[in-house]
Amino acid sequence: MATLEIDMFPRGGRPREGTRATLPHAAAALRWLASQPDIDPRRIGVMGFSWGGVMTVAMASELVQERLGKDVPVPAAFAPFYPTCTVMLRSTSNAQHPLYGWHVRMGTKPMLMQVGTRDDYEEGDRPCDPLVAAWPEAARANVSIVYHEGAFHGFDAQEPGGTFHDPFARGGRGGQVRFYPSARDAAAARDAVIEFFVKHLLP
Repeated sequence: MATLEIDMFPRGGRPREGTRATLPHAAAALRWLASQPDIDPRRIGVMGFSWGGVMTVAMASELVQERLGKDVPVPAAFAPFYPTCTVMLRSTSNAQHPLYGWHVRMGTKPMLMQVGTRDDYEEGDRPCDPLVAAWPEAARANVSIVYHEGAFHGFDAQEPGGTFHDPFARGGRGGQVRFYPSARDAAAARDAVIEFFVKHLLP
């Protein structure tokens, strides 16, 4: 396997234009990968964390794939980490959102979603269940959700923990976000995502 990591926040902070600003970077990365002679464009997987997790989920939508262009390869598997499911669910009913309608045309490629049960961006005990429930049945059938009990947002991070305020916390109501890594949950998540990609990307 080969990996390509893109930095969607090159100047730090959050992009002002949100998905409009970052989806083109993801599309360019896929386009570049597909052009490499030692990369099989039929076996490209996407993995993202937090905002990258949002992008990972969005890119699984056939509607989004059409907007990215026919020259952008369709990934074979998706692995979003803590993609703020509650906030994403709200976008499905917001006609002004740039991704409005994305959920009704979710693709059927396999997806492994991992999130902590104490993620402060979310609401509810199993926050990603309602998001996936809004997708077509064929898409839901290929999604696995792993809830890491007691884990916070960014549970697999390597930097020290802490708290910060984010207006997107609590499903978009705003509040403090606890950011505390967990070596145990990070190891479990790493094992799960390796097994997932080996199953769906390797011959």
